[in-house]
This record gives sequence, C-alpha cells and structure tokens, in this order.
Amino acid sequence: MRKLGPNERKGMRVTYAKRLMNVIRTQGFNGLKIQDMARSMNVSKATLYNYFSSKEDIIEEVANVYLAYIQEIDETVLNSRLSYGYRFQKVFEQAALSSIYTSDIFLNDLKLSFPQWYEEMMTARKKRMNSIEAFYKEGMKEGVFHPLNVMILVKQDEEMFQALLNPDFLAEKGLSMKQALYDFYEMKKYQLLKSSVIETVDDEAIQDIITYILTKVSNAF
Repeated sequence: MRKLGPNERKGMRVTYAKRLMNVIRTQGFNGLKIQDMARSMNVSKATLYNYFSSKEDIIEEVANVYLAYIQEIDETVLNSRLSYGYRFQKVFEQAALSSIYTSDIFLNDLKLSFPQWYEEMMTARKKRMNSIEAFYKEGMKEGVFHPLNVMILVKQDEEMFQALLNPDFLAEKGLSMKQALYDFYEMKKYQLLKSSVIETVDDEAIQDIITYILTKVSNAF
C-alpha cells in the first residue's frame, strides 16, 4: 500500500467515519465490534487498523466530523455578507442533518462511554443554537423576519424534522419525504420571512439542499 501523507490519511479517516455515522445513528456504537465497523465502512479489518488504532479512535473521529460541520454552519449563519435567504436555507439544511446524525441512541452511548466527548458535543450544540438564535434575532431587528418567538422556532425545527425524516411516520400519513420537506420549507419561508424578502430567495437552491438531505437519509435507514 502506498504510504499516505498526513492530509491524505486524515481525509481517509473522515471518509470512513462518515460511512459509519449512519449505522451509529440507528444502532449506537456500544454494541458494535471492530469487525462490524469494518463491514459498515466496506473495508477489511486490516485496512481499518491502517487508519484507526482502536474503537475509541473511530468514535472520536465520528464525533469530530459532526463537530466540524457545526463549526462550518456557525460561520455561515453568522456571516452578514451572505444573504438572509441563503442563510435561512442553510439553517434548514443543518437542522435536518443534525436530526439525522445526532440521534438519542448515539448521544446516550456517547454519554455512557465517553462523557468528555458528550460534554463537548453538548457544548457545540448549545453554541449552534446560540448562533441560530442570534441569526433570527438579527433578522427580526433588520426587518427581514417577522417578530416571532425564537425558542419556539428552534424547537419547531427539532420536532418537525424528527417526524419528517421518519419513514414510518411518513408512510402512516401517506407522504413522500421529498414533498414533506419542501412543504415544510415553504411553510417556514412564509412564516418567517417578510413578503419583500421572499421575492429575493432563490428557491432553486433548496431543491439541491433537499436532494442532499434525501441522500443522507437513504444512507441512514
């Protein structure tokens, strides 16, 4: 095997960690063995050990992938040089992906086995919430958003995405996930943005975002 440089090696670790995130979301990780993880990564056990020293090392990389994504979103949401419409769509995307990847099963396992990483995850999630709240409040102050209760807006996202990304719920209600996500986006858009701003929002972009979310969901279930 060709020896990889530090950046290439890091990139492969992230790639393999992402392959495992969907399994961890639905099954947790405390019951997984190294062989199970290798199978989910679609690599041999020997290859896995070329990139990770232990199960603990793998879980740490999974947690780091999510933490890096949170940091990226924070920078986007609080970047005043970007339009409110674009940032509104990125908040929508991130809320959906957060619902997919940070399941209660994963967080409970993290709390039990790696309390220090659990605390770091909770701190990052709180920071993300603060960023989203600041974004909403800024938009309301600037007259872009309707004056609404910020905490309810955030809670609404959490509850709705848990339902809309649940295949069992959708089947019971006779809904397609793609249409349900787009309908929720439309509802949020008219609920939050003032009419003068709605006209400036690029709705074609949300189609790509929803397609991306659906890809992640298809891997998760």
